[in-house]
Amino acid sequence: MSVDVQYEMKRILATILFLLCIAVPTTSSARRLYYAEEFYLYVMNLYQVNPSLERNIRFMQWALKAPFDNPVRSLAKIETKTDFLRYQQLFKMHVNLLIIDSYLQLARRFDKEHVYFFNLQYAEQLKKSFGIARYFYEISFNYWDETLKYAKEAEKYPGRINIDTWEDELYLIQTGTLDYRVIITGHLEKLESREKAVQNYLDRSS
Repeated sequence: MSVDVQYEMKRILATILFLLCIAVPTTSSARRLYYAEEFYLYVMNLYQVNPSLERNIRFMQWALKAPFDNPVRSLAKIETKTDFLRYQQLFKMHVNLLIIDSYLQLARRFDKEHVYFFNLQYAEQLKKSFGIARYFYEISFNYWDETLKYAKEAEKYPGRINIDTWEDELYLIQTGTLDYRVIITGHLEKLESREKAVQNYLDRSS
């Protein structure tokens, strides 16, 4: 059995054991989540059975503030200090992207693709709902700035870690193929036209 295969089997086993541990209700004697990887895995596990965008965001925010575990227990194969430094920056870049995605999903819950004439009888409710959607869209800009910061930091450490999703995200950011500032701005521009339609109706009705 090759060294790579042995490492991968150990990593998978460690992940399974961790997920089994967090599936058990927390007791006063149980150790709280501490490392960044633990918060990340906790969300990834629970999302499959109980998707909660607010909870996901909260745990991902904690993951950004938490220390990293020993490189031996990293989510990627770490052989050098450079590998570990690149891994840390890509982890934070990826987590910020997950937070953006969650905020955009929250925004869509309060946004509407179209405002038809028969929707305007609920103009006050729509106005409040659009205000919440705008808040979620705009707060996403902050996490995109953080994403770009960590992507730029990751570029300082040459090589490639064995988590293709994170490396692919970095490439898309580097080439401009993925640009959430453009995406979010597009959502806000469309939202603004709907907000104006609702406000015009309210002005005429007052």
